[in-house]
Amino acid sequence: SGHRPIVLVGGGTSKVGDPTGKDESRVMLDDEAVARNTAGISKVFETFLNFEEEGSDDNAPNDAIMVNNNDWLGNLNYLDFLREYGTQFSINRMLSFESVKQRLSREAPFSFLEFNYMILQAYDFLELYRRHDAILQLGGSDQWGNMVSGTELGRRCDGAQLCALTAPLITKSDGTKMTKI
Repeated sequence: SGHRPIVLVGGGTSKVGDPTGKDESRVMLDDEAVARNTAGISKVFETFLNFEEEGSDDNAPNDAIMVNNNDWLGNLNYLDFLREYGTQFSINRMLSFESVKQRLSREAPFSFLEFNYMILQAYDFLELYRRHDAILQLGGSDQWGNMVSGTELGRRCDGAQLCALTAPLITKSDGTKMTKI
């Protein structure tokens, strides 16, 4: 249909950790572990998609591209980021998302670092739109709140008409979320 898949690997957000569905904070990964995980996830996608080869003239217009959010998150100036984008997020709205409610209801530790994951993922969608004209984000149903936040951020900052589509998670036989690690 003329669409180009953009695979986003979370080299930046993996340094924070997605709190969705977890009862405790993620163990902080060092740069080597993040690089290993990023490489492993990238290989999985390479089995299913044809990727554009950098510098090649043989690329098809629909070849996928792979980007790493550490490219834009890795060197953010925190104060500039907060001034520019912090006003676009309502704590009340963030607390209304099911993933946050579940974490708070379990009375499990929920660090400020993890709470920022939603903002970073929303910012990812804005960057994908700005850098690659991405207008549709696909993800697991547990990411709905993060993805909706990205559509809203794109609309508020750039007037972008962004969309999100989720699919049910693949679960293990006991009904719990199948994870990467």
